[in-house]
Amino acid sequence: MSEKKKKQVEVFIISLIIMLIPHVVTASVPPFYQQRKIVEEIAKDTRSSEKKAKIVAELMGIVQEHEDVHLRQFAAEKLGELEAVEAKDMLKTLAENLEWTDSTRQLKRAVTLVYWQIRVVEESTKEAQEALLIKLLWGKNHSPPHADVVPSWAVDELANRGVKKALPEIINSIRFRNPTEDGEERIRLCKIKIQLLCTSPTRYDALTKALVMVDKTQYRRLKTWAIKELGKLKTDESRWTLINYALELQNKYYDDNRKWIGRRGDPEATKAYQFYRTIIKILKKADMTDAEIKATGLRPDKFFIVA
Repeated sequence: MSEKKKKQVEVFIISLIIMLIPHVVTASVPPFYQQRKIVEEIAKDTRSSEKKAKIVAELMGIVQEHEDVHLRQFAAEKLGELEAVEAKDMLKTLAENLEWTDSTRQLKRAVTLVYWQIRVVEESTKEAQEALLIKLLWGKNHSPPHADVVPSWAVDELANRGVKKALPEIINSIRFRNPTEDGEERIRLCKIKIQLLCTSPTRYDALTKALVMVDKTQYRRLKTWAIKELGKLKTDESRWTLINYALELQNKYYDDNRKWIGRRGDPEATKAYQFYRTIIKILKKADMTDAEIKATGLRPDKFFIVA
């Protein structure tokens, strides 16, 4: 082979490697994780109204125009978390204009849901919010935009608020959309939530009861709900309740030498893993550093690494 030909081959190989490097690097990280991380990075600091306004504007731009449909979806969901009322009209227009195609279906559902989340928050009184949520239980009985995720979200929101008067409508809505055993189990979960919230002196008391409650059919869902809602309270009391529960799980499944003492394949151990990792995520989202988490006695670097 001539020197010129060798040079051409070398250049081709180097070019090929350069082309492949981005694919090799990104292949190790799930694309959805990357896109969600981009959105979280954009919205990481909303402590001032000026910063929040800039973030909302940037997220609105992504939702409207970005070519990556998944990034648009995560940006829309973040607007919902931020309760960005200024994005309401844009979301409504977009939700109504998007088609139910394979490529845009999930985005249309997400944008529609976020629009209604913001609309509920926008209502000035608790009673008005509850009335709108009850309307949303019935899909096309409310004004556009429509999506199947909206009634399901309204069910959860009413139950999470402990709206006892809405229970008959909740039951009928679930049975209409899901006349199966799973639907009946969801009704049972809603009943438990509402009963706990209506009979406890505070929300914190209701959630701590749910955390220790033994219910064979709703064990995982009930505890997951209690853990996530305790995280949303953002108080020292709720945070330490979660920390202590995670410590209980550590002590139950590991000995003093950090050796696993549970039974592999045990469904309860799988649930414990999920509860533990959810608590760690909540603590990190509350800006606890790894050192601060370790100081509590929790060792997420050593325990419940693999389910």
